[in-house]
Amino acid sequence: MPELPEVENVIRSLVKKISGNRIIDVEVITPNIIYNRLEFSDLVKDKIIITLERRGKYIIIKLNEGNLLIHLRMTGKLLYNGEINKHTHLKIDFIDGDYLIYNDVRKFGRISYLNDEELEFYLLKKVGLEPGLMEYNEFRDKLMKKNGPIKKNLLDQTLIAGIGNIYADEILFASGLHPLYETKNLLEIDLSNLYNNIRDILDKATIAGGSTIRDYVNGDGTAGEYQDAHKVYGHSGKECTCCGCILEKTKVVGRTSVYCPICQRIR
Repeated sequence: MPELPEVENVIRSLVKKISGNRIIDVEVITPNIIYNRLEFSDLVKDKIIITLERRGKYIIIKLNEGNLLIHLRMTGKLLYNGEINKHTHLKIDFIDGDYLIYNDVRKFGRISYLNDEELEFYLLKKVGLEPGLMEYNEFRDKLMKKNGPIKKNLLDQTLIAGIGNIYADEILFASGLHPLYETKNLLEIDLSNLYNNIRDILDKATIAGGSTIRDYVNGDGTAGEYQDAHKVYGHSGKECTCCGCILEKTKVVGRTSVYCPICQRIR
Protein backbone atom coordinates (compact mmCIF):
# COMPACT_ATOMS: atom_id res chain seq x y z
CA MET A 1 0.00 0.00 0.00
CA PRO A 2 1.41 3.44 -0.87
CA GLU A 3 2.31 5.25 2.35
CA LEU A 4 3.37 8.85 2.95
CA PRO A 5 6.68 8.71 0.98
CA GLU A 6 5.05 7.04 -2.01
CA VAL A 7 2.06 9.39 -2.08
CA GLU A 8 4.36 12.41 -1.74
CA ASN A 9 6.37 11.21 -4.72
CA VAL A 10 3.25 10.73 -6.83
CA ILE A 11 2.34 14.35 -6.14
CA ARG A 12 5.84 15.67 -6.84
CA SER A 13 5.95 13.80 -10.16
CA LEU A 14 2.61 15.25 -11.30
CA VAL A 15 2.24 18.74 -9.86
CA LYS A 16 4.22 20.63 -12.52
CA LYS A 17 2.78 18.57 -15.36
CA ILE A 18 -0.91 19.04 -14.67
CA SER A 19 -1.21 22.27 -12.65
CA GLY A 20 -2.88 25.02 -14.69
CA ASN A 21 -4.44 22.55 -17.11
CA ARG A 22 -8.14 22.59 -17.97
CA ILE A 23 -10.10 19.33 -17.84
CA ILE A 24 -12.12 18.90 -21.03
CA ASP A 25 -13.44 15.38 -20.55
CA VAL A 26 -13.82 12.77 -17.80
CA GLU A 27 -14.38 9.09 -18.54
CA VAL A 28 -15.50 6.98 -15.58
CA ILE A 29 -14.80 3.41 -16.64
CA THR A 30 -15.43 1.73 -13.26
CA PRO A 31 -18.11 3.66 -11.33
CA ASN A 32 -17.52 1.75 -8.07
CA ILE A 33 -14.28 3.62 -7.37
CA ILE A 34 -16.09 6.99 -7.48
CA TYR A 35 -17.89 8.14 -4.34
CA ASN A 36 -20.31 10.60 -6.00
CA ARG A 37 -20.41 8.59 -9.22
CA LEU A 38 -23.66 9.88 -10.74
CA GLU A 39 -22.56 13.50 -10.98
CA PHE A 40 -18.77 13.13 -10.88
CA SER A 41 -18.06 13.81 -14.56
CA ASP A 42 -20.24 16.93 -14.63
CA LEU A 43 -18.64 18.24 -11.42
CA VAL A 44 -15.09 17.82 -12.71
CA LYS A 45 -15.42 18.70 -16.40
CA ASP A 46 -14.23 22.21 -17.41
CA LYS A 47 -12.46 22.74 -14.08
CA ILE A 48 -8.85 23.98 -13.95
CA ILE A 49 -6.25 22.19 -11.81
CA ILE A 50 -4.65 24.68 -9.41
CA THR A 51 -2.18 22.39 -7.62
CA LEU A 52 -1.75 19.04 -5.84
CA GLU A 53 -1.36 18.53 -2.10
CA ARG A 54 -0.99 15.64 0.32
CA ARG A 55 -2.61 14.95 3.67
CA GLY A 56 -1.46 11.67 5.18
CA LYS A 57 -2.01 9.06 2.49
CA TYR A 58 -4.52 11.20 0.60
CA ILE A 59 -3.84 13.00 -2.68
CA ILE A 60 -5.76 16.24 -3.07
CA ILE A 61 -6.11 17.72 -6.55
CA LYS A 62 -7.21 21.27 -5.94
CA LEU A 63 -9.43 22.71 -8.66
CA ASN A 64 -10.54 26.26 -9.30
CA GLU A 65 -13.84 25.04 -7.85
CA GLY A 66 -13.75 22.06 -5.51
CA ASN A 67 -11.26 19.26 -5.00
CA LEU A 68 -10.56 15.67 -6.00
CA LEU A 69 -9.72 13.52 -2.98
CA ILE A 70 -7.89 10.32 -3.92
CA HIS A 71 -6.86 7.37 -1.77
CA LEU A 72 -4.73 4.82 -3.65
CA ARG A 73 -5.30 2.03 -1.07
CA MET A 74 -3.45 -1.17 -2.01
CA THR A 75 -2.59 -0.96 -5.71
CA GLY A 76 -3.88 2.36 -7.03
CA LYS A 77 -1.78 4.42 -9.45
CA LEU A 78 -2.16 7.91 -10.90
CA LEU A 79 -0.29 8.00 -14.19
CA TYR A 80 0.41 10.91 -16.52
CA ASN A 81 -0.12 9.80 -20.14
CA GLY A 82 0.07 6.22 -18.86
CA GLU A 83 -0.83 3.03 -20.66
CA ILE A 84 -4.58 2.47 -20.79
CA ASN A 85 -5.41 -1.16 -20.09
CA LYS A 86 -7.96 -3.40 -18.36
CA HIS A 87 -6.94 -1.94 -14.97
CA THR A 88 -7.70 1.65 -16.01
CA HIS A 89 -10.80 2.89 -14.18
CA LEU A 90 -10.75 6.65 -14.77
CA LYS A 91 -9.39 8.90 -17.53
CA ILE A 92 -9.15 12.69 -17.28
CA ASP A 93 -8.40 14.51 -20.53
CA PHE A 94 -6.76 17.93 -20.60
CA ILE A 95 -7.13 20.71 -23.13
CA ASP A 96 -3.48 20.36 -24.22
CA GLY A 97 -4.05 16.76 -25.35
CA ASP A 98 -2.41 15.07 -22.37
CA TYR A 99 -4.32 12.97 -19.84
CA LEU A 100 -4.26 11.47 -16.37
CA ILE A 101 -5.44 7.95 -15.64
CA TYR A 102 -6.22 6.01 -12.51
CA ASN A 103 -5.16 2.34 -12.65
CA ASP A 104 -5.90 -0.13 -9.89
CA VAL A 105 -5.49 -3.91 -10.13
CA ARG A 106 -7.56 -4.62 -7.02
CA LYS A 107 -10.00 -1.71 -7.36
CA PHE A 108 -9.79 -0.79 -3.65
CA GLY A 109 -8.93 2.87 -4.22
CA ARG A 110 -11.52 5.64 -3.92
CA ILE A 111 -11.95 9.03 -5.59
CA SER A 112 -14.34 11.79 -4.47
CA TYR A 113 -15.24 15.31 -5.54
CA LEU A 114 -15.60 17.55 -2.48
CA ASN A 115 -16.06 21.27 -2.03
CA ASP A 116 -13.66 23.09 0.29
CA GLU A 117 -15.86 22.78 3.39
CA GLU A 118 -16.57 19.09 2.78
CA LEU A 119 -12.87 18.40 2.27
CA GLU A 120 -11.80 20.14 5.47
CA PHE A 121 -14.51 18.40 7.51
CA TYR A 122 -13.50 14.99 6.12
CA LEU A 123 -9.79 15.51 6.77
CA LEU A 124 -10.41 16.71 10.33
CA LYS A 125 -12.14 13.39 11.08
CA LYS A 126 -9.83 11.04 9.19
CA VAL A 127 -6.31 12.50 9.22
CA GLY A 128 -4.09 12.94 12.27
CA LEU A 129 -0.75 14.66 12.81
CA GLU A 130 1.49 15.25 9.81
CA PRO A 131 4.88 13.70 10.68
CA GLY A 132 6.91 16.50 9.13
CA LEU A 133 4.94 19.24 10.88
CA MET A 134 4.05 17.79 14.29
CA GLU A 135 5.67 19.20 17.42
CA TYR A 136 7.20 16.76 19.90
CA ASN A 137 4.89 17.70 22.82
CA GLU A 138 1.82 17.33 20.62
CA PHE A 139 3.02 13.94 19.40
CA ARG A 140 3.82 12.73 22.94
CA ASP A 141 0.54 13.93 24.45
CA LYS A 142 -1.62 12.34 21.76
CA LEU A 143 0.27 9.04 21.73
CA MET A 144 0.27 8.62 25.51
CA LYS A 145 -3.53 8.85 25.58
CA LYS A 146 -3.67 5.61 23.59
CA ASN A 147 -3.77 2.02 24.83
CA GLY A 148 -2.60 -1.15 23.14
CA PRO A 149 0.53 -2.15 21.20
CA ILE A 150 2.69 0.63 19.86
CA LYS A 151 2.47 -0.64 16.28
CA LYS A 152 -1.32 -0.52 16.41
CA ASN A 153 -1.12 3.17 17.28
CA LEU A 154 1.49 3.97 14.66
CA LEU A 155 -0.93 2.57 12.07
CA ASP A 156 -3.82 4.70 13.39
CA GLN A 157 -4.27 7.35 10.68
CA THR A 158 -6.33 9.56 12.96
CA LEU A 159 -3.34 9.77 15.33
CA ILE A 160 -0.35 10.14 12.99
CA ALA A 161 -1.04 10.34 9.28
CA GLY A 162 0.82 8.47 6.57
CA ILE A 163 2.49 5.54 8.35
CA GLY A 164 1.59 2.07 7.11
CA ASN A 165 2.96 -1.42 7.64
CA ILE A 166 6.28 -0.86 5.88
CA TYR A 167 7.42 2.22 7.74
CA ALA A 168 5.94 1.18 11.08
CA ASP A 169 8.24 -1.87 11.07
CA GLU A 170 11.25 0.23 10.06
CA ILE A 171 10.53 2.96 12.63
CA LEU A 172 10.10 0.45 15.46
CA PHE A 173 13.33 -1.34 14.58
CA ALA A 174 15.25 1.94 14.52
CA SER A 175 13.70 2.81 17.89
CA GLY A 176 14.45 -0.58 19.50
CA LEU A 177 10.78 -1.22 20.26
CA HIS A 178 8.93 -4.50 19.88
CA PRO A 179 5.72 -4.05 17.81
CA LEU A 180 3.65 -5.50 20.68
CA TYR A 181 5.16 -3.24 23.33
CA GLU A 182 2.40 -1.48 25.27
CA THR A 183 2.14 2.20 24.42
CA LYS A 184 1.35 3.14 28.02
CA ASN A 185 4.75 1.77 29.12
CA LEU A 186 6.81 3.98 26.80
CA LEU A 187 9.53 5.97 28.52
CA GLU A 188 10.47 9.54 27.61
CA ILE A 189 13.53 8.26 25.75
CA ASP A 190 11.31 5.87 23.77
CA LEU A 191 8.99 8.71 22.79
CA SER A 192 11.91 10.91 21.75
CA ASN A 193 13.42 8.11 19.65
CA LEU A 194 10.08 7.37 18.01
CA TYR A 195 9.48 11.01 17.18
CA ASN A 196 12.92 11.43 15.60
CA ASN A 197 12.83 8.12 13.73
CA ILE A 198 9.35 8.74 12.30
CA ARG A 199 10.55 11.97 10.76
CA ASP A 200 13.97 10.69 9.73
CA ILE A 201 12.84 7.46 8.06
CA LEU A 202 9.91 9.03 6.24
CA ASP A 203 12.17 11.82 5.00
CA LYS A 204 14.82 9.38 3.75
CA ALA A 205 12.19 7.19 2.09
CA THR A 206 10.67 10.21 0.36
CA ILE A 207 14.06 11.34 -0.96
CA ALA A 208 14.65 7.79 -2.29
CA GLY A 209 11.36 7.86 -4.19
CA GLY A 210 9.49 5.61 -1.77
CA SER A 211 9.51 1.80 -1.58
CA THR A 212 8.54 -0.41 -4.49
CA ILE A 213 7.66 -3.77 -2.96
CA ARG A 214 5.48 -5.09 -5.77
CA ASP A 215 4.16 -2.60 -8.27
CA TYR A 216 4.31 0.93 -6.84
CA VAL A 217 5.41 3.64 -9.28
CA ASN A 218 5.00 7.41 -9.20
CA GLY A 219 3.03 9.45 -11.75
CA ASP A 220 5.85 9.10 -14.32
CA GLY A 221 5.96 5.33 -13.91
CA THR A 222 9.22 5.48 -11.93
CA ALA A 223 9.77 2.93 -9.14
CA GLY A 224 11.13 3.81 -5.70
CA GLU A 225 14.48 2.74 -4.28
CA TYR A 226 14.05 2.81 -0.50
CA GLN A 227 13.19 -0.90 -0.36
CA ASP A 228 16.93 -1.51 -0.66
CA ALA A 229 17.40 0.25 2.71
CA HIS A 230 14.77 -1.76 4.61
CA LYS A 231 16.18 -3.36 7.74
CA VAL A 232 13.27 -5.60 8.76
CA TYR A 233 10.18 -5.21 6.57
CA GLY A 234 9.86 -8.29 4.37
CA HIS A 235 13.02 -9.83 5.86
CA SER A 236 11.57 -12.41 8.25
CA GLY A 237 13.95 -15.37 8.57
CA LYS A 238 16.99 -13.31 7.59
CA GLU A 239 19.78 -12.10 9.85
CA CYS A 240 19.44 -8.82 11.71
CA THR A 241 21.85 -6.25 10.26
CA CYS A 242 22.72 -5.11 13.78
CA CYS A 243 23.12 -8.26 15.88
CA GLY A 244 22.96 -11.19 13.46
CA CYS A 245 19.94 -12.74 15.19
CA ILE A 246 17.27 -14.23 12.93
CA LEU A 247 14.38 -11.82 12.38
CA GLU A 248 10.96 -13.07 13.46
CA LYS A 249 7.39 -12.10 12.65
CA THR A 250 4.15 -11.71 14.54
CA LYS A 251 0.67 -10.29 13.92
CA VAL A 252 -0.50 -6.89 15.15
CA VAL A 253 -4.09 -5.88 14.33
CA GLY A 254 -4.04 -8.43 11.52
CA ARG A 255 -0.83 -7.09 9.95
CA THR A 256 2.38 -9.10 9.67
CA SER A 257 5.13 -7.41 11.69
CA VAL A 258 8.82 -8.27 11.35
CA TYR A 259 11.20 -7.54 14.23
CA CYS A 260 14.47 -8.55 15.84
CA PRO A 261 13.91 -10.52 19.09
CA ILE A 262 17.21 -9.16 20.47
CA CYS A 263 17.27 -5.53 19.32
CA GLN A 264 13.52 -5.15 19.98
CA ARG A 265 13.12 -7.21 23.12
CA ILE A 266 10.03 -6.44 25.21
CA ARG A 267 11.29 -4.92 28.45
